[in-house]
This record gives sequence, C-alpha cells and structure tokens, in this order.
Amino acid sequence: MKRIYLTIIGLALGLSALAQGGAEALLLEIEANNPDLKAALAELEQERLANRSEALLADPEVEFNYLWGPADIGNRHDLRITQSFDMATLSGKRSGKVAGLDELSALKYKSRRLEVMQEARRLIIDLIYYHKYLQELADHLDRSTTLVDAYERRLASGGATILDLNKAKLHQASIQGRINQAENERQSALAGLTALNGGKAPSFIPEDYDAADTLPADFESWFAEASAQNPVLAYVRKELEVSQQQLSIDRLSTMPELTVGYMSEIQTVERFRGVTVGVSVPLWSGANRVKRSRADVAAAQSRQDAAEQAFYQRIQDLYRQAAAMKANAGTLRASLTDTDYRDYLLSALTRGEISMIDYLVENDLYYEALEQTLDAEREYRYALAALKVF
Repeated sequence: MKRIYLTIIGLALGLSALAQGGAEALLLEIEANNPDLKAALAELEQERLANRSEALLADPEVEFNYLWGPADIGNRHDLRITQSFDMATLSGKRSGKVAGLDELSALKYKSRRLEVMQEARRLIIDLIYYHKYLQELADHLDRSTTLVDAYERRLASGGATILDLNKAKLHQASIQGRINQAENERQSALAGLTALNGGKAPSFIPEDYDAADTLPADFESWFAEASAQNPVLAYVRKELEVSQQQLSIDRLSTMPELTVGYMSEIQTVERFRGVTVGVSVPLWSGANRVKRSRADVAAAQSRQDAAEQAFYQRIQDLYRQAAAMKANAGTLRASLTDTDYRDYLLSALTRGEISMIDYLVENDLYYEALEQTLDAEREYRYALAALKVF
C-alpha cells in the first residue's frame, strides 16, 4: 500500500513541476532550437546567395595579342577589354526574377517550419491529454486504495471474505497498470518534443488546452485568409510568377546582345586606341528557349490549379471533421458531468447497499466514459491543430 502511494506522490510532483504556459510560447522556443529549422535557415541563405548569380552581368573578356612583324615594320601588340549586355539585364527583368527566387526560398522555409510546428502541436496535445488522464487515474487509484483498506479492516473483523479483498486488490492493480502504461506513453511524447527542441528539455509544458483556440465560426471567410497565407499555396503561386518572368527574359533573349569595350593597337611607329562595339544576333537558340518557357508556365499554372483545388477539399474536410469532433466531445463531457456517481457508489458499498461486483462494474463504466471523453477532446484538438495551415 505504501509503495502505491509513493508512486502517486512521485507522479503528482512530476506533473506539477511542468510550468504553466501557452502552447504558442512553447512553439516559439521549439522554432528557435529545432535543428531541422536551423539547417533550413542555412539552406535559405545559401539559395539567396546562389540566386544573386541570376542578375549578374556576363564576365568581361580581356584579349591580348603580340604579333611579330618584319624588321622594317616592327612588332605589334593589341589589347581589348569588352563587356556584353543583354536586354533582360538592362531592363531589370533578371533582378525581378531574383526577387521571385528569393521569395520561393523563403516560402520553402515557411513550409518546413509549418511541418515542424504541426508535429510539435500534436505532441503538446498528447502531453496535455496524458496530464489530464493521469490526474483522473490517480483519483481512481486513490479510491481503489480506500476500498482495499476498508476490506482489510472488514476481513480482520469477520465482515468480509478473502475473495472480496482479492477482488479489491485486483481492481487496484489493474488501475496501477494503466497508470504505468499512460506514464510510459507520456514519456515517449515528451522525448519526441525534446527532440524537436534540439535535444533540450522544454522549459515548460501546458497542462490544459488553450480556451481561446476554437473552431472558426465561418468557414468561407476563414478559408479565404488561410488560402492567402498558406506557404504551400503561396509557393505554387510564386512559382507561376517566376516562370512568367523567365518567359519575359527568354523573349528578350531573341533580341541582339550588345558588347562594348576598349581596344588598343600599338606598333613601333603608330598607336591606335578607341572604343569597340559589337552585336550578337541569337538566330538559333532564342526561339527554343521561348518555347520551353511557355511550357514551363503552362505546367506551373496546372500545378497551381491542382494545389488550390486539393487544398480546398482537404481543408473543408478537416473543418467538417473538427466540427463533428467538437460536438461529440461536448456531448460526452456533458453526459459525464451528469453521471458522476463515484462518491455515492463508494458510500453505498460501505453501507452494504450494493455488492462489490456492482460497485466495480459501475465505477469502471464511469472511468471508461471518462477515457472516451478525454480521447474525444484530444481528437478535436488534433483537428484544430491540422487547421493551422499558416
């Protein structure tokens, strides 16, 4: 008996050590410490640096010639430095594409961040669930211990049989087993959250769901905001915009490319210096690039249409599920409140008004309903978390 009480006391102390705080604050902590997001940030910076090359001018060309001539004329050496310019660079089209590529990189990071936050939210929900569940099991175990103590006294006074006492002890052991299992699952969820937090134990864990976190009242208005801010949808939209920018660049590539520079020609007696200007006419390559870019734009448009349609169907289904789960959880919680006869059952058993079997059956029915209620509330919170798409 003493060992069981020590287990409950230790469990209660462990749970009370988890500081109260909002889930969003914990998510900010995870965002700062998560190793995957740190790697994604480094990759984002790497991609931004790589994007700079899209707007750079072509490398300048330097040419030097040393020519041997007859003795009466002498040797000659030439120097030429040239720089080419295409119309896409001169018009600023390439700079616009670089800005689009930078935004694509940022949106890719936001998508990864959303995945990590979704995973963290589910683990936080699990930890809140196990905290509530273990609290109820601790109360259940306390009642079963009271029952065992009472039947030990009755057995000593001849008012009960050893069979009655054994039933009470088996009931107590069953509850202790459920506590051990629930605590093991809680530790697994905590380990998962610690891993997301870069191997650091979370500074606090919420012990209750956020009351302000509720299902949006109007789906269509909420969906308009969600679709506008979702990083996955924003990515396919920006991808289409960048492909359209590339099409504009490739169209300009069919125009002549200008080359300007400086040239000098020095002979023994004469020296010439001046400006050199050239034009490169893309007769063959430009048309094929434009065709390819048009195909890329069409493909990007198809991806955007498919993504938006799939997003709407998925979110609408999630919203429907969340509404159903909310109603189910509310019904179960209200029913549970109306049928809480635990104190009466223990008192009736003590007075001999009901049998041991009746007590155990009725008591277990209540705790089964309680577990169903907690499960329903957790499923509803899962659905709410899945709807956080931005």
